[in-house]
Amino acid sequence: MKSNPDYKKIINRLSRAEGQIRALRTILEEETVSDCKKFVTQIRAARSALKSANEQFVLDHIKECQSLHPAERDEKIAEALRIMASE
Repeated sequence: MKSNPDYKKIINRLSRAEGQIRALRTILEEETVSDCKKFVTQIRAARSALKSANEQFVLDHIKECQSLHPAERDEKIAEALRIMASE
C-alpha cells in the first residue's frame, strides 16, 4: 500500500460501508427485517460512505498528478473529473 496519509480516511470510510453492508446482510439472512425505513436508511448510509471514499480517492489522485509533466497532468486530471462527473 502507498504511504499516502489520506488513504487512512478512505480505509475508514470503506470500513464504515463494509460494516453497514454486513449488518444489512445479517438482518436479511436472519429474516429479522422489521423496519423498512431503517433498512433503506442503512443502505443510503452505506452508499454515502462509498461515495465519500470514491471522492476522496479521486481528490488524492488529482493531488498526486500535480507533480507530473503539464500535458500528462492535465490529461489525468481531466480523466478524474470525468469519472467524478459520471457519478
